[in-house]
Amino acid sequence: MSTRTTQVDDLRLVAQPSAVPCTELFVRLILTDWSLMPMLDQVTNAAVRLVGDVVDQSSPSAPAFVTVRLQLRGDRLVIEVDDDLVAPTPPRDERIGVRPGERGGRTTWCELALPGGISAGQVRLPRRGDRRTLVDEPVSGEPVTADPQVLERLLNRLSTWSE
Repeated sequence: MSTRTTQVDDLRLVAQPSAVPCTELFVRLILTDWSLMPMLDQVTNAAVRLVGDVVDQSSPSAPAFVTVRLQLRGDRLVIEVDDDLVAPTPPRDERIGVRPGERGGRTTWCELALPGGISAGQVRLPRRGDRRTLVDEPVSGEPVTADPQVLERLLNRLSTWSE
């Protein structure tokens, strides 16, 4: 069995309650892209639980960042959740792994068998061309900032999905 990673997609979120429905949408999008919809419930439940742990431990006044990563590796789909919590408590389930993060925090992960005994190399992946951002990047090298009103509307809308 090859342990080479065939495909990786990730999403970085703020560890607020809205991160949970965003994680659900992300998992649905990626599994649709990868033609792995039979795994939807299993992967969604695992990813939401891992992200929910980070949200529960994060301070609402100074929330952590959380990155959800899905990988195809060998005959497994790997879910990784990176956080930057200062003193994270271990996850609730001992059937998953935890390792220290590269810059503090931790990476919590779990592996799920791909359906039907297929390997990562057999998963039909979408064709993706080079993508450019739709935001004009400044020539000066200054970071592009988001419009606070747009972000506020987006966060308000996402928070109503979790209720």
